[in-house]
Amino acid sequence: MIEGYDAELPPDPGSSWGRAVTWGAVSSLVFASLVIATWGFVSLGLDRDVIDLPDVSVLVAPLAVAAATVVVAASVALALRRRHQGRQGALWLAAPGSILAWLAFAIVAGIVATGSRPEAGNPDALSPLPSQVAIGLSVGPFGLVIVPLAALVVVAAVLSTSRPTRPGRGPA
Repeated sequence: MIEGYDAELPPDPGSSWGRAVTWGAVSSLVFASLVIATWGFVSLGLDRDVIDLPDVSVLVAPLAVAAATVVVAASVALALRRRHQGRQGALWLAAPGSILAWLAFAIVAGIVATGSRPEAGNPDALSPLPSQVAIGLSVGPFGLVIVPLAALVVVAAVLSTSRPTRPGRGPA
């Protein structure tokens, strides 16, 4: 309880990295949910699985989406910090953030596919190369939705956290 009226107020929560990281975490949950929902609709519409290659681990897609989600969270946090510091171009971080999310998605898909290859002595197993998995997944309909969804989430987070200016108060 505050004893006096002249007590010092806590710093503005908008100025801390904590708020930016919190918004990044919330945005990453929104991004992952959007990807899962979109993939479900695309899978139903095209009547195909996300990973339709034989002998590829089921962990390829979830870990690749997790990597893209981390990049989206970092992009949101950096965009919010940039906006709070008064620098221009916070919304423009959506473009490189979404491209980097897509690249992280492709790279992690290739890395995880490396671990899911069958043993070399097994002559019956025809497995795709990790680069085939990464390229096939990232340029297919499931991978291409990463870019617009990431951009949408970054722009929405930046716009939803901005404060409107009130008469007599000045810019936020």
